[in-house]
Amino acid sequence: MWFLLGVVIAAYLINIKLAVALNDWNGRFYNALQVVNKEEIFSCLYDFILLCSAIILVLVTADYLQGRAALIARRELTQRFFNRWLSENAPFYCLRLENKEPDNPDQRIAEDIRDAVSVFFNLCTSFFNSVLMIGSFSVILWNLSGPLTLFGFSIPGYMFWVCLIYTFLETLITHLIGRKLKRLNFDSQKREADFRSSLLAKRTHAESIAGLKGTSVERLELNGKFSSLLNVLIEILRKKRNLEYFSVGTGQVTHLTPIFFSLPAFFAGTIELGGLMQIRGAFIDVARSLSWIAMSYQQLARFAATYERLSTLHYAIEEINEKHKQTVCYSTSTKGLKADFYLCIPERSQDERLKVKLTLKQGQLTVLQGPSGSGKSSILRVLAGFDRFASGMVESPSQKLWITQQPYLFKETLKANLTYPELPDKVSDSKALALLEKVGLGRLEPFLNHTVDWQHRLSGGEQQRLMLARMLLLKPQVLLLDEATSALDETTAEAMTEMLRLELKNSAILLVTHQSVLVRHADQVLQMKDFYVNTRKKRLCPVSQI
Repeated sequence: MWFLLGVVIAAYLINIKLAVALNDWNGRFYNALQVVNKEEIFSCLYDFILLCSAIILVLVTADYLQGRAALIARRELTQRFFNRWLSENAPFYCLRLENKEPDNPDQRIAEDIRDAVSVFFNLCTSFFNSVLMIGSFSVILWNLSGPLTLFGFSIPGYMFWVCLIYTFLETLITHLIGRKLKRLNFDSQKREADFRSSLLAKRTHAESIAGLKGTSVERLELNGKFSSLLNVLIEILRKKRNLEYFSVGTGQVTHLTPIFFSLPAFFAGTIELGGLMQIRGAFIDVARSLSWIAMSYQQLARFAATYERLSTLHYAIEEINEKHKQTVCYSTSTKGLKADFYLCIPERSQDERLKVKLTLKQGQLTVLQGPSGSGKSSILRVLAGFDRFASGMVESPSQKLWITQQPYLFKETLKANLTYPELPDKVSDSKALALLEKVGLGRLEPFLNHTVDWQHRLSGGEQQRLMLARMLLLKPQVLLLDEATSALDETTAEAMTEMLRLELKNSAILLVTHQSVLVRHADQVLQMKDFYVNTRKKRLCPVSQI
């Protein structure tokens, strides 16, 4: 990337040389026109063809290399966000768990990084080019304009000072007109992402929405979000319209200003037509370069808004990864799992908490039962390594897996879904088919390497069977199952539970379930009511944390 940027910088340096040569060409060409020197006129036309060809080659090549460098930068920045957002501490989950997740992190990583890198490179190259233009053409403008006597005072290089005052006023007025664009761009990006997220939610929950006949409510919600987005976009268009009125107007005035201020010298014969055109060209180039802020104002506002969205996500991730201190002491053991911790349940009374003390032995199945909302899933979350509202200790092997109530399936091959989180090419087709047979999904053999959205293709019971097949492949030392057989009938649930016990003989299994028929297969049964203690003198779950 740095090599490409070096070539781009060199190309802009060459372009400045060519621009200076073109300005000199203007002087020679218009002087030849003034005296009707045919030979000089045709010579200048040939020179113009060479200069234009060189400028086109340099600028197009520089633009291409800048685009390649921007793609490399986007790749590097995106991978850094991937590495932080999907790190071992699972900040992508913890941010949501702790209510600190910025809106639409997926959109920030996918689109905001793309926009930020693209706009940043454009701004940098245009700023660098403007600096070179100022350095090169200010000298030309100073020398060509000469001194001006005003009220008895001689002002050397007066056209340069005219240009400076002109661009200062232009930049100031541009800022006054467009200063709200940053906030509007930030709001539009947020509302665009919210609108797209709502559309995606309709696809994800299409079956439930159709079954409940909720289309009118969903239309109302989408119309509300879209109207909110349109209001911001209309306001942005108004601000851009006002900026365009001013910038287009000043662009036309910029072409006439140097001629107007140079007319006295031209009428006096101090400068010729070629010199006048050189002054005009140099003035325009210097004015455009000094007006970099005014000309780039919309891009600057867009970059500022995008940068703020990315930095918010970055700091949120860093806070989770670096500043979050675990209140549960997690240590590694070689056999089974031992836990002893206190846990607050935010959804319940602040005076109630759980005193969880349990031991899971290798080769044994433990069943945890209790009413819905009593904290069973919260216990599994702590055992899995996510200790919000808990304090104490958990000792377990490093190879520990937590299967949540919602199975995770994605649009890929069935084999890829089966072997996740391992790569599918590490498992033979015959082994994959054998696993499907064990969980009663042998009929899916023809679709093993078919890419389908399996989350919507399989029934709830089939999804749970596939999750259990994953466990047979991964063979974790500790397996935490949250309602892993809830979508299966009792007979099938018993068969799957017994199969797990036989296949995972060296695993400690904890199963949260409401299916009482599974209790007879357990080596140990735990009841949630035995974990509850009451402490009315000390509140352990501050409202601010919930």
